[in-house]
Amino acid sequence: MDRLTGGLLLATSATGIGLLSNLFDVRGELARLSAGLVRGFAEQARGLGRFDRSERLTAAHAVVVLCAYFEALSETDLPCDPRDLELTAAEQANLAGGDTGASRRLGSLAAGLLQAEVPMPVPQRPYEKTLEALSEFYRRLSGEVTRFVSGLALWDSLDDTRKERFAHTLSNDLPRAAVNRYEELFGQLALDCPEVAFWANFVDHQATRAQLETVSASLEGLQVALGQIAQRRPADAWITGLARAHAAVLDRPILTSRDALDGTSLPTLGAAYVNPDFRVCEVGPSDPFATESWWQELPVRGDLDAFLLGHLTSLQAVRAPLIVLGQPGSGKSVLTQVLAARLPPADFLVVRVALREAAADADLQTQIEQAVRSSTGESVHWPELVHRGRHALAVIMLDGFDELLQATGTSQTDYLLRVAAFQAREAGQGRPVAVLVTSRTAVADRARPAPGMIALRLEPFNDRQVTQWLEVWNTTNTAGFAARGLQPLAPDTVLAHRALASQPLLLLMLALYDSDRNALQLRSAALGQAELYERLLTSFAEREVRKSAAALTEEQFGEAVEEELTQLSMVAFAMFNRGQQWIGAADLNTDLAALAPDLDSRSAHTGLRAHLTAAQLLLGRFFFVHEARASREGRTLSTYEFLHATFGEYLVARLATQELHDLAELVRHPSRRSRPSTFDDAFLYALLSFMPLTTRATVVSFLVERLRGWPQLLRTQTLTVLLGLFHRALLPRHDTRYEAYTPQRVTVPARPATYSLNLMLLAVATTTTEGLSGEDLFPDTGETVAAWRRLALLWRSQCPSEGWSGLIAGVAIDRFWDDGRRQIRVRLQDGAQAEPWSLDPFWTYGFGPDHEYRPRTDNQWFAWITDDHRELQQQAKFLCDVADDVFAHGLQPWAGAWDTAVVSFHATREHPAASAANALVRLWLTSDQDSTPADLTATFDLCLQAALNGFAPFDTDTRRRFRLVFLRRLAADWERLEHAWVERAMRAIHDGGKDAIDEGAQFLDAAREILPAPLTALWPDRQ
Repeated sequence: MDRLTGGLLLATSATGIGLLSNLFDVRGELARLSAGLVRGFAEQARGLGRFDRSERLTAAHAVVVLCAYFEALSETDLPCDPRDLELTAAEQANLAGGDTGASRRLGSLAAGLLQAEVPMPVPQRPYEKTLEALSEFYRRLSGEVTRFVSGLALWDSLDDTRKERFAHTLSNDLPRAAVNRYEELFGQLALDCPEVAFWANFVDHQATRAQLETVSASLEGLQVALGQIAQRRPADAWITGLARAHAAVLDRPILTSRDALDGTSLPTLGAAYVNPDFRVCEVGPSDPFATESWWQELPVRGDLDAFLLGHLTSLQAVRAPLIVLGQPGSGKSVLTQVLAARLPPADFLVVRVALREAAADADLQTQIEQAVRSSTGESVHWPELVHRGRHALAVIMLDGFDELLQATGTSQTDYLLRVAAFQAREAGQGRPVAVLVTSRTAVADRARPAPGMIALRLEPFNDRQVTQWLEVWNTTNTAGFAARGLQPLAPDTVLAHRALASQPLLLLMLALYDSDRNALQLRSAALGQAELYERLLTSFAEREVRKSAAALTEEQFGEAVEEELTQLSMVAFAMFNRGQQWIGAADLNTDLAALAPDLDSRSAHTGLRAHLTAAQLLLGRFFFVHEARASREGRTLSTYEFLHATFGEYLVARLATQELHDLAELVRHPSRRSRPSTFDDAFLYALLSFMPLTTRATVVSFLVERLRGWPQLLRTQTLTVLLGLFHRALLPRHDTRYEAYTPQRVTVPARPATYSLNLMLLAVATTTTEGLSGEDLFPDTGETVAAWRRLALLWRSQCPSEGWSGLIAGVAIDRFWDDGRRQIRVRLQDGAQAEPWSLDPFWTYGFGPDHEYRPRTDNQWFAWITDDHRELQQQAKFLCDVADDVFAHGLQPWAGAWDTAVVSFHATREHPAASAANALVRLWLTSDQDSTPADLTATFDLCLQAALNGFAPFDTDTRRRFRLVFLRRLAADWERLEHAWVERAMRAIHDGGKDAIDEGAQFLDAAREILPAPLTALWPDRQ
């Protein structure tokens, strides 16, 4: 390789003249040297360390790229003899003479050969993309060659045709030939050096691919493939100790035995880990890699072993970190554990740093040294450790960046940049290091991406992976299931609950639930989502009560289980009322002290361990609650999060409905003062006055399922309670209980506004599909629509945007007439796509069915003008509301000369009331070629009636403009209209124009001028 790069390309004079003088006649030497390179590299690479081998392979690949080009060049059919392109003595002297045009062209070509960044295959990019990059590289190189040759003596002797052919051959034919030759040379190199094939996802033809496909679990394929490449040298004792610590994890159960029922066996991590699918991409500085939509544009891959092998054996691994993203419970931490166990210690020095256990305020080197001590019991300085494993590539796994963020609550925007800076420093000291960082996807963008950083997102399990995991589970429990008369858990049963089954840890939760008397299989078909969550959470609460409580009566046991679930629900509310998916330990302890002081009093000492907080007592027992930890200044900081957001959302709905159930019981035993004020809603108010339940659509779904599953009598009693509380929700409160519960600071009107919204939602959810009328909600007011509008405006002003959006998306308002009065009905959306809403101006302005302004006969019409468009625009400007601004923006073209068209309405018996602006916009849109003659005719008729009678007598200017637009559209589209209507319309224009006092003559004159002769011929005086 040295002979090829140095001897061929650089063994020239200082000017590079020797190279260029033989540029087109080097095929023999290139072929000999490149073939020797490819055949001999595997032998030469033996004994090299992992990083040295990767460096040599990278250089070898660069040589293959250039060799492919020059071999193809030497075989290219050029329109001249290549020997004629050798430099003459005069040209060589000119090139060596200094800063001339020729010497600059030579310098440009030399730079293209010796300094250009040769395209490298990388495991995150398809092989075809690498070939495309190579083709472009070769095209640029050919451009430099062409520019240089154009300055030689021979070039002037070529005619234009041969010059054009020369340039075309080098820019088109040569790159294709070079790519083909590259593929041949690359395939030969990949046969001897398998990691090169993994760089390019180019392993279909190799036995290694077959091995990976047969070993698709627990990253065993990675271990097998690396085992064939790894050097057979003994590892240092310290590195061996680290490797033993990593490998021991594979033989441990996937959970502690306390989480399983007696008789249920837990598979080991090595057996149960299933390689997930993933998406991967290099991240740019502005890429939104923390958003789901960005990832959806990338293809899903199923070759995790191959990607990790290619990444860790390429130089990109030591230049920037690889960040592994996923949802809670997706297996990010487990991936680092399994990967650490699978990498051969002879080639990789792996240190796994659990950031939840590391000192958050320590630098990265200190955290690494602490992790080594934690794993092996030995203290070592990082440089010494790397020196002892000098042949192995250091791989640092930083597990839990999201935990560091959540637990400390501090900004870590430069974290990934600091990791990359650490890599650069280590590389400069001769200690190259690859770094892998894990994080929850949603918070990954809290840190700016490092240049060249690769992001990998773990995908949820697909059906095949769920089935593969269940095979391990059922095999592990074959004897236990048989002894207890249980059936194995079938994939179809689990996949009925795909949202849970697709996350590995939640799949385990379903399996544990089913291990108790096949609970999931026996009830799966009939279970609604809310009932499934109730049974899951109840079963795990029952297990915890059995473990921690003494002998209890059946009633005491049930109360203890309910208390566990209530306290878990308070945790869910602690997150929900802060608008977060997690909660810090300090905040949670404060909330529990305010809502459940009895729990805080049970905090206890355990041996010599620290005093356990209420949060630790409550959540430390449930594996489906994830604790994120970090250490700062000797203190452990914790945050808690449900492994799946729907657990918390269900628990919010559960506690709200459970409290309603208890309040409804009061209806059965009313006191003499049975007014709603007798209901003790202090706890309910504390829970439901900080955040609209509509903030999360899933919470609303759980509420509806639970409430509508109650007996009719209980629902009726609950509705009585809710309406009574709703009617008084905005009145002053004097109950100071739970005033210490303040999950967030809100304004004075926000709490009663939020409470009233949630009460309304619960009341509507308690009914069936008919919902509630305005009189149900506002029995003491004569104008329910005005009362609703005032309250809705209060909600809009006080709710967070997510809560308001969820409200208008989930709650439907029906407008109707009741005995001549405007009325509304409030109901939940039925799940179907809402029909387009057609606004009725009669309803808006209160002109009921029997109102005197309503047209009664075919020839009767009614028009009115109201408000002021300018005032509507000013109101939107004043309110600064997004929705108002959008509507105002849509109407803005009407401002000025067309102002009154927006507020001038017209109605006939045939046509509903419509403004002139509405009619004209309909006309413009309906004139589209796709409209049917019937639709187009109906729209023209609406505009005709407005043109004749739709404006106030004083509004002459707007009426004139409207009529001109209408006539021009009629002149353009009359042949597409129904002929019978055209005849009627022409008579109406003629008669209205002649007889009307409001500029009728001008209307008729305009019609004569604008309409074509076939139309005016239809007028009575023309026939």
